[in-house]
Amino acid sequence: MAQIASCLFCNLFPAAVSLLEDMKIKSLITVSLLAGALQLSPVVFGQGQNGNGPGRGGRWQQRLASLSPEEQAKLKAAREKAMQDPSVEAAHEKMRQARKDFMTAMHGAMVKADPSIQPVLDKIPKAGRHHGAEQDED
Repeated sequence: MAQIASCLFCNLFPAAVSLLEDMKIKSLITVSLLAGALQLSPVVFGQGQNGNGPGRGGRWQQRLASLSPEEQAKLKAAREKAMQDPSVEAAHEKMRQARKDFMTAMHGAMVKADPSIQPVLDKIPKAGRHHGAEQDED
């Protein structure tokens, strides 16, 4: 009976059958393109060879990209010299301590908000958790 109904439908509405076949092909193409785009996303949004992606340090690299190599070298030399200034050193140490205090407070607040998050936080390496504590590139 179902076979007769499907044959009758195909004979009475050939345009509808053709439309369904076109929709299947379009869906297949769409899904294929989406799968391909997802495969390429790590390449497009990934980090560079030195690990500098759009996050820390990566933003600094992007800002420097518009400068000539000579300008970059000049800026780097001025920054290194400025970092030796006692007031800059003191401010930098305050910034590092503030970042450490922030991360400690954030960790505690996250555990307070959801105690079940502690095992997840324990899986994060300390260097990743306190990302800026060991790095000086701001």
